[in-house]
Amino acid sequence: MAAMDAMNGREFEEHVAGLLRRDGCTSVVVQGGGRDRGIDITALTADGRRIVVQCKRFAPHLSITSPEIQKFLGAAKVLHDSEVALFVATCPFTRDALNIAAESDITAVHRGLLEEWSAGAALTVLE
Repeated sequence: MAAMDAMNGREFEEHVAGLLRRDGCTSVVVQGGGRDRGIDITALTADGRRIVVQCKRFAPHLSITSPEIQKFLGAAKVLHDSEVALFVATCPFTRDALNIAAESDITAVHRGLLEEWSAGAALTVLE
């Protein structure tokens, strides 16, 4: 995790894009920047489902809150018509944020899960 904590935002997005490619995703595009319409990465799963990803490289003592998940939900489902939505963060999520993610079919990849994914574990939603 120390290596990810040292990355800038674009490097972190590229790292996540690399994990998607490693796990069989195709058409992986890092959007990034101010004109990304709330999505940092788009891709297709190995079986052709549309993926959108929001990446947040925050300090480990911060948390992803419910308004951030709600904003991503609108971008992922309404603007981008995603079938798989990943919110990947280098920090934890609040309980409310996790509840909204679960109710909305958003996969919350918190610090611990990100560490496992980076070490080679597969994300179930990508299988």
